[in-house]
Amino acid sequence: MFIGSRRAILIAVIGAIVAFIVLFPAIPDLLRGGNDLKNVNISVENIAVENSSIINNTIPLKVTFKVLNQDSKALTTSKIEFTVNANNTHLGNGIISYEDIPPNGRPQLYPKAPTTLQSTVLLGRSSINSQLFDNLHSGNFAPNNTKWNVNGTAEIDSAFTIYPVKFNSELG
Repeated sequence: MFIGSRRAILIAVIGAIVAFIVLFPAIPDLLRGGNDLKNVNISVENIAVENSSIINNTIPLKVTFKVLNQDSKALTTSKIEFTVNANNTHLGNGIISYEDIPPNGRPQLYPKAPTTLQSTVLLGRSSINSQLFDNLHSGNFAPNNTKWNVNGTAEIDSAFTIYPVKFNSELG
């Protein structure tokens, strides 16, 4: 035989050592299983009404999130799905997705430092939100008198763990 039993054992031992060296930094992430990833706080920082589109009969709402990583390691996010409500009226759903971007290109969530992420939700007119839509469209909207609520789920990523973090944030 070309490979004897001694060579096979030697190759196996070298392979195990290389695997250990490569995977050693990931062992803490694998052992903690995402428990520390719960220490990420997501809140809505601002909701701005942009110029309405008369052609499409939609109003873009720019939602700004503040993501605070309480963990001791840098993390990333691959996706944030959320719903926007104003004065207990459902306005729409939104998503921020970085799933098609490699992890090193996604927004970095550094320890103890806030990260700002933005998304635009297109508000369309419906029977439920017609009064609010008309106020927004005509410019008679009083942002100080509006109670905004944004809730959803964010996927927080570490080296080998993806953990969903639910959030519910109010503004105003």
